[in-house]
Amino acid sequence: MSFTFLEPAWLLLGLAIPAIWFLPRRVRGREAVETALLRSLVLALVVVALAKPASLTSDDTNYQILLVDRSASMDAGALQRADAMAAHLEETAGDDTEFHSVSVGSDQAVSASPLGDGLWRAARSIPAGYPGAVTLISDGRATDRRWGQAVAELSSRGIPVHTWNAVAPGVDARIVDLAPLASSLASPRVGTTLTLQASIADAPDSFDLVLIDGDKELARESFERTQDASVTLANLQFEPAAPGFLPITVRLESESDLGRAENDSLATTLAIGPPLEALYVGSRMARGSEALSKLVGPGFNFTQVAASDMLDGGLTPDRLAGTDLVVLDDTPAAAISNDTLEAITNAVTESGTGLFASGGSGAFGPGGWHKTPIEDLLPIEFVQKEEKRDPSTTLVIIIDTSGSMGGQRVQLAKEVSRLAIRRLLPHDKVGLVEFYGAKRWAVPIQPASNAIEIERALNRLNAGGGTVILPAIEEAFYGLKNVRTRYKHVLILTDGGVETGAFEPLLRNMSEDGINVSTVLIGSAAHSEFLVTLANWGKGRFYGVPNRFNLPEILLKQPTTAKLPALRPGPHTVSGRGGPAWWGDVDSTELPQLGAYVETSIKPGAHKVIETEGEGHPVLASWNNGLGRVTTLTTEPTGPASADWQQWPGYGPMLARALEQTARDSEPFRFTIERDDWRIRITARSRFGDSGPAFPGAKIAGGPADEGRGIAFRRLAPGWFEAEFFADPATELRLNVGDLTGAAGLKGLAVSPAFSDVSREFAVDPTRDLDLALLAQQTGGVHGALSQANLESPELPSTGGGDAPLRRRALWPLALLLALGAYLIEILNRRLVNGLFGRGRSSVAGDQA
Repeated sequence: MSFTFLEPAWLLLGLAIPAIWFLPRRVRGREAVETALLRSLVLALVVVALAKPASLTSDDTNYQILLVDRSASMDAGALQRADAMAAHLEETAGDDTEFHSVSVGSDQAVSASPLGDGLWRAARSIPAGYPGAVTLISDGRATDRRWGQAVAELSSRGIPVHTWNAVAPGVDARIVDLAPLASSLASPRVGTTLTLQASIADAPDSFDLVLIDGDKELARESFERTQDASVTLANLQFEPAAPGFLPITVRLESESDLGRAENDSLATTLAIGPPLEALYVGSRMARGSEALSKLVGPGFNFTQVAASDMLDGGLTPDRLAGTDLVVLDDTPAAAISNDTLEAITNAVTESGTGLFASGGSGAFGPGGWHKTPIEDLLPIEFVQKEEKRDPSTTLVIIIDTSGSMGGQRVQLAKEVSRLAIRRLLPHDKVGLVEFYGAKRWAVPIQPASNAIEIERALNRLNAGGGTVILPAIEEAFYGLKNVRTRYKHVLILTDGGVETGAFEPLLRNMSEDGINVSTVLIGSAAHSEFLVTLANWGKGRFYGVPNRFNLPEILLKQPTTAKLPALRPGPHTVSGRGGPAWWGDVDSTELPQLGAYVETSIKPGAHKVIETEGEGHPVLASWNNGLGRVTTLTTEPTGPASADWQQWPGYGPMLARALEQTARDSEPFRFTIERDDWRIRITARSRFGDSGPAFPGAKIAGGPADEGRGIAFRRLAPGWFEAEFFADPATELRLNVGDLTGAAGLKGLAVSPAFSDVSREFAVDPTRDLDLALLAQQTGGVHGALSQANLESPELPSTGGGDAPLRRRALWPLALLLALGAYLIEILNRRLVNGLFGRGRSSVAGDQA
């Protein structure tokens, strides 16, 4: 044993004790000395009491805590063995051992195994610094998983947890969980195929699962147990028919299951969203919106947009605000006004509205979206190939063979004629008129492919006669009237010595009929001004040929280019490239051939979902543009080009999946509900941060009969909101978003079933059991089977976590009591000295006198 002072600083006050002997005056005489001694003793004892003296003794007490799981899942025989062990351990405990028994799950009305709470109580039963041990008897079926902090507390203090496994005999099949399978889609909606995954622990070899909505059977499937697995996963699919909160029950049916009947069913509630709102723009395909709606099912609410609304601005931003998807089905650009195009563009890039552009040549061919604002939104580039065309032409050459053209001039005229004729193609026509005082057709109008006959006629021309050109021009005019070619051209070759006449009205008439007249001056004559005038009247050209070294290039026609049709008829073999987000359960390898599509190319950063084999042209492509997604289908979704696809069972689900991926998420906020016993935390996170819509109102209801109440969210970060409150764990919570504001496109639902953070007593997932062997290993304890425990002479479990702490006993109350006693003696002494002793001394003096 040792002594110590808890507040030794007060001992310094003892230095003031000698002052009693000198203040207020020095002590003299026996009576004064006695009084000073008593007062010094009182002050010394008070100083010692203020310093709080204490005695320290070693404390060898250790603590043994027996934690027994008495929940309904525990076997009666196991509880009897647990009681027997508790009795023997309590008898075995010596004077230095404190034994405590803690039970959990004894309230049968609750029917739960809160082992985490029991471990906390066991840890708190062992004072800090003292050695101890916890012995846990349980089947490990903890209905909650809140044991982590308690185990960490025991481990940090070095207190071992010894575990005894009391698993009940027999195997009972039970449904331990039922939840929607994780999907790329935002939330379950009307018309979409919803997959529910049920977890069956200790499943029989074969069983049926039945999904029920009240008295209505939604789905039924047969399954077999997964070998070498404690939990069998089984998926059920159905299509919700109406939006709102849908209570459902899944039931297990099997002839070989002889377990508890209440374990064969599990109920939950699903939050089903409304169908997506879609605007259908298209008139080339009769009843296109009805055919598309029939293909994709009830998950979309299509509204046909009138043609007048597209031209006069009836498709306003307010109307687009409540729309999740705009479908442009083979709509030409001329059918939509610029204001409507701007409204659609802003809705996609700024509000996140989805755009699905489909169709054939009307949308992606000439007259479609090429070089329009819509093209900038699309994930594809238009491939507009052009064809160079040489239009048909009829050429009539008028050659002056008068006497003035003799010699080299007529030969020069023949060379110019040959050059002009060589520019013609086989589909062109040519004729030759000569004048020499009279006129005649040396070569009647005929195809230019008759090159030999034309050349022979040219060779036969000789100079001689007068120059009368007007009749020759008239003859050419009459000959060209019955010719049907794109261009008609008259080429006059002369040395310029021609007569006067009514040339102007003739050439102007010819020009009005689409006949051009050009003139060629042969030789270096001085009559070029007149020939230039003729060319002007005939809307042609003037050429001068002074010699054979300056032969001109005669321009008879201008080749043109024409845009080729972008639609490529088939059939074409196509292949799918997208992942499960685009295909779901549809097998992309079974895509039929495509009847026709519009050739395009993919833009950088876009994703090809379907492409043609070989060329790799995109058929279904998509990308994000601004806040929205844009998808293109370069064929008719309901027209003849996709006739084979429409006969394929996977076409409707595939197309619905594509529309869902493209559509705006009408729930821009993601809500999660976390429950920890009575504490509820709801988190709302915006997909767009602060750039998205304002946070909507929300209310929470405790079940179908509750009208609900508004809840207040606080902003934690941009686009991140949180609300906390308390609710009974046994209450189902239904979150309804948007009801308080009525904002279009913001409504959403979320649900948290009752006891969502715990398990039913007889339906604990084996994969979520408390691993008793691991618990003992991590805390330094020992694990064993309760059925093999020695209950006749059990030994106390080993302890840990303490080093026999010192027990402190306070002595300062004794010092105060002694100080009080000394103070009373000092008072009594003064009374006796001044009273009794004083009177005695006076009497003695009187007697002596």
